[in-house]
Amino acid sequence: MKLKKIASLMLAGVMAVSMLAGCSTAVDPEPTPNPDPTPSANYGTTFYSYLSSDAQKKMTFGSNADLDAALKTAVERAGSLSIANNYWLADTVVELGTDRIIVDAGTGSVDGDKYEVLDSLQRVAKNLSESTGADNTALHVRDKDYTGMQAVLNQIDNKGEHKNADDVNAVALYVVDSTVSVEAALDNIAENLDDIIKNLDIIGHVENNKGEYEYKYTGSVSVTSKSIPNVDGMSVNFIAVEIARTTVQR
Repeated sequence: MKLKKIASLMLAGVMAVSMLAGCSTAVDPEPTPNPDPTPSANYGTTFYSYLSSDAQKKMTFGSNADLDAALKTAVERAGSLSIANNYWLADTVVELGTDRIIVDAGTGSVDGDKYEVLDSLQRVAKNLSESTGADNTALHVRDKDYTGMQAVLNQIDNKGEHKNADDVNAVALYVVDSTVSVEAALDNIAENLDDIIKNLDIIGHVENNKGEYEYKYTGSVSVTSKSIPNVDGMSVNFIAVEIARTTVQR
């Protein structure tokens, strides 16, 4: 009897230990936070690195959540058929405005190969222009009618230069085949905009030279992808570059 009692006690003890062990393994450990989360892509700093040293001296580039959101919303208006009809243009960087597209924007040509923009792409450009408050409302980069990014940022019109105290915001929009890396596209666009940036005026004169204004420039770049399911699942990247001028009276 004593042996049976001892055996029963030992069995009970083993079962108790097993239950405790089971309970301990059932408790989930506290999650260990990621000590070095991967940061979101900052295309502005990448773009800045491709600018010439003279252009880099004129401004800074960084991230801009507002531009990211504006571009994403605008690109939702792009129909895949509209992109597909112009897909043969997108193996190079294409400048996209509200009224036209310019092929091979990296050349920086005022009179490059221009084509009429299709409806849904036109809506993309118009929506981005409106949501960012772009002063170059057609999103032209350089143009002879003084409405492009270059003229707007330096406050130039057909009567000459008119520097004033206004804050200015200018936007450029590009589209490129996504098989071209984003870095390569940004390098091309930086080449396109380099002369505009390095010629930005830092000082502006008040009317009749009664004073001066100091201008500071900040820039940002956003990239959003759009798939083209009816062209073998291919896609394009829309790239927006925004340059803002703020004015400080001296």
